[in-house]
Parts: sequence; structure tokens; C-alpha cells
Amino acid sequence: MRRFLQVCSVLFSAIMTAFAVQNEFLPFGSPFLGLFALVPLYVTFTKSDSFKEAGILNALYMVLTHVMTSFWLGYFKGFAVFTLGATAAFYAVTGYFLGTLFFAPFYITRKTAAEEKAGLKPLNCVIRIFLFAVLWTIYEWKKSTGFLAYPWGTLVMSAWKWKLLTQIVDITGTRGISFLFSLFNAVVGEGLFLMSTTQKIGSNRNFSGYVRTAVFCFSLFIFSFVYGIYQYTKERIPVKSVRTLLVQPVFDSWLSDESGDAVQQSIELTQKALDEAEKNPDIILWSEGILTYPLPEYYSYYFYLPEEEPLIPFMQKTGIPFIIGGAVEITALYGDNTDAEEYSSTKNGVTSSLIREFNNSALYFDTEGNWRDFYGKVQLVPFAEVIPYADKRWMQILMQSLVGFSSGWTPGKYYNLFDIPVQAADNPHGESVKVGTPICFEDAFPYVCRNLFLEGSEAFFNLTNDAWSRTNSAEIQHYVIASFRAQEFRTTLVRCTNAGFTSVTDPAGRILYSQPLFESTAGIFDVPIYERTPTFYACFGDWLPVLFCFLWGFFYLNLYIREHKKNTKAQNLRFVTDLQSAFEIL
Repeated sequence: MRRFLQVCSVLFSAIMTAFAVQNEFLPFGSPFLGLFALVPLYVTFTKSDSFKEAGILNALYMVLTHVMTSFWLGYFKGFAVFTLGATAAFYAVTGYFLGTLFFAPFYITRKTAAEEKAGLKPLNCVIRIFLFAVLWTIYEWKKSTGFLAYPWGTLVMSAWKWKLLTQIVDITGTRGISFLFSLFNAVVGEGLFLMSTTQKIGSNRNFSGYVRTAVFCFSLFIFSFVYGIYQYTKERIPVKSVRTLLVQPVFDSWLSDESGDAVQQSIELTQKALDEAEKNPDIILWSEGILTYPLPEYYSYYFYLPEEEPLIPFMQKTGIPFIIGGAVEITALYGDNTDAEEYSSTKNGVTSSLIREFNNSALYFDTEGNWRDFYGKVQLVPFAEVIPYADKRWMQILMQSLVGFSSGWTPGKYYNLFDIPVQAADNPHGESVKVGTPICFEDAFPYVCRNLFLEGSEAFFNLTNDAWSRTNSAEIQHYVIASFRAQEFRTTLVRCTNAGFTSVTDPAGRILYSQPLFESTAGIFDVPIYERTPTFYACFGDWLPVLFCFLWGFFYLNLYIREHKKNTKAQNLRFVTDLQSAFEIL
């Protein structure tokens, strides 16, 4: 019965987390549920009997949460075996390992349970609370960084509605929200645990440590809200503006017939918006993956395609710069590599072995339709856009047999910015605006946007293709994660998407403009550009989780040293006692 109740608690925690995050029933999630989503999981750790049990229960929680919050990954063409299946398996393994780490402070303090119950160990509850919150913050940080990063399904997402609270991200990054919410969950969970194990609450000294921790937790929330009021109500005056035409087609890029129609659909939407506009825009944005023929090789094709109205002549007719999602081919010398798919090139009598590489890119075209520059996507979707060891024959065979392809995109290497010319009459402070163009889920990664910001970006113009997800919750989840970038760097975030969520977000996180989900439409908006002022987070990045890593490691190192000294002292005392006994015998 006990284990059944443990499983039910984990299930309840996973369900609350799924409803706290953006979902089909609560489109923008619930911060209130986020404050309590981990409480049943915390209580489960207090009642676990072993590291193994805690690991299994935590693995169950993470798998259930992942599947319930990201079920739409199953629509990722034929890649569901990786996007949903492999990721669920990954969370099962890492969840088990993390469960043992979460259980460690409960196991350690359980050794002195009798003393704690007598009120002689008031810091035990403090240790459990803070180690849980610190480790959860580290977990959400590592979940959101690296090759396998996936920052979906986190407590951070549940906080989106509380704009006064989320303003702290310009200091701490989103990990500050992770800590606040996990700390609150731990305080509530610990309170329930203490009440279930202590008969006389008022007379037990354990509650003095607990009360101080609870007061500290509430103080952090109060400070965050006060700081949030200041930042949210602060007057920010734009120094420039970019009149932007945002084009939102609706097509599934995995369906070849719909993908081929994307260019024509985008042209028609653009023309309609220009016809209705009183004033021409400075820039026209199309979403990710519109141009399927890679440049520069197929640039000339677009003088004739699509047949109804060819792209390049259309651009020339408008006389307006475009930023469009597409592919760029990069050919690199590989030398003798028999594992890669190669072709030979002969130049000046020398034969070289070459491999074709492609960037998923944002392409910049000038007012004459000339392709001028591109930004290659740096953070690629693992096993869908990029395959580790893709140059090895065994990996090619494996991927071909599983999903029918054996190569992917090549990660971009440079954080290129685009200079967008703006109408001088509206911008006395400058004739152009520098924008960074994170592609698709790159706007969910602070490090990508931070590098673009440090390069001099004055705004983020994101191009996204999420139509394949087929669900409103997937579109809104992506937007919610991305919206924190505007607050972290106090800049404007523009998102041009296929199907949604196309929007403009200001530095305080307000939605200034948006288009309806899964509706083919286009609209013009004057995007405000604010003075670039590096925030604390822009300067120091993820300093908070790094600090927590050191504190977490220091605690266990200190514990190990103390235990070692205690054992050494006990051994020395035993040696002296044995020596005295030997002398007495003599």
C-alpha cells in the first residue's frame, strides 16, 4: 500500500506540473499550481526507504511530466522515435540518477532522526529544503544547456503570467525563478513532513529553523515583487523603430506538397499586406524553412520560381529588404574519408574529396533582391537536425534504418547580425538597426541570445517553424520560453513564425502585437528599439546555477571531511584504548 501511495503522489505531482505549464486547457499555464507542483514529489522523498526507490520514483515523475507536457513531439514527422521515445528514455535514466541525489539529504538527516525529533537538530530541515531547491535549480539549468538541451516542462514556464515576479531574470536569468519556485515547494513539503512526524509543534525546536527558512523564502518573493514593480512600471522610451511586416503562413514542412506552396503563400500574404498598408515597412520577415533550395547554388532558381510569381522579381518590385528562413550550402574539404558521403572535385589537376554541408539559416536580401548575408543556426535539434558521429558509417546505417535519413544540418559557427536600414524621418538617432536572428528554438536558449546581444544586437528577430506540432500548447510553450529573452536583456523580441506564435514582446515581457494561431495572415507593426544597456545577466550569464554547483559540492565535501575526521578520531581512540589494555595485561 505504501508504494502504491508513493506512485500516486508522483503521478499527482506530474499532473500538477503539466497543468502548471502551458497546456491545452490552461493556454498560458498556472503560476499558482507551479508553487505546489513539486510538493507531492518532495513528500515522496521524505518517505522513501532507499536510494533505489527514490531514483525509480523520480524517474517516473520526469518521464510522466515530459510525456504530458511535450506529447506533441510525437508529430515530428518520422522522428517520434527520437523526439519523444528517446527523450523519454533519457529522462528515465537521468531521472533515476537525479532521484538518488535528491534523496541524499533525506538519507543523511535520517541518521539523526531521533535527535531531530527531540528538537536537537533544528538545521536538518533547513538542509533538506535548501539542498532540494539548489539541486532542482541546477537540474533545470543543465536541462536547458548543452547538446541534448530541452528547456521545456520546467517550473520557469509556469511563472510566465506573474510579470512582476519574472523581472528578476535580468539579474539571475530564469534560474532565479527556478530557485524561487522550487524553494517554495520545498518549504511547503517540509512543513507537511514536520507536521506528520512531530506531535507538539509549538514546543519543538525544529520549527525555529523551519520558520526562519520560510521567512527567508517569503522575503525573496517580496524582494522579487518589489523589484518587478520597479522594472515593469519603468518608463522606457524607444530610440528607434523598425516598421516590420510579419508574414505568418500555415504549412506543414514535413508534407512536400505544402512545403512547396510555402513561397507562393508567403508572397500572396506579403502582397496583400503591402496593398493595405498606408506606409511601406523597413523589413519583411518570413518564417523558418521557407526556401528549401539551398543558396548560393539555387539562387538563380528563384528568378523563375514559383511559377505564379517568381520570388526574386517580386522582391525587386517591392524594393524592401527581406529576412527569410532557408538553407545555405557550405562545402568543406574533408580529405580521405571513406565513411562520409562524398563526391570528387578536380581543380588544377588535383582531386579533392568533398562533403556537402548545409546550414539552417536566416537569409538577408537587400532592396534589389540580392542575397547579402546569412546567419546559420548554432543550436540544432539533436537527432533531428544534427546527428552525432554522422560521418561514421555505422551511424549512417543506424539512422537510415530507423528514420530513413543519415545526415543533418551543420551547426553555424558565427553570430552574424543584420543591419536593417530604417526610414530616417522616423529615426533621428540612426539610419539602421542591428538585429540578431535566432532560429526556431534557439530563442529558448539564453546563451545563443546572449552571444548575439554581446555582438551588438539591438533586437532579436526570431524565425520559427512549429506548424508540425499541430497543437496550440506547443506554439504557446515555445513563445513563453522565448519571451524571457526580452526581459533578460531588456530588448525587443520579434517572432515571425509558421502557424504561430507570431508576436512582438517589449523589454518588460508585455505582448505588444500578436497574430492568431494556425491562421494564414500578415501584419505590419512599428517595432520599438531601445537603447542597449547591458543587464547584470548579460554581463555575467548563468552565475547563479554555477554558484549553486559550488555550494552543493562544498556541502558534501565538507560533510565527507567531517565524517572522515570523526572516523579517524574514533580509530585513534580505539587504538589508544587497545594500547592501554595491552599495557595493563603486561
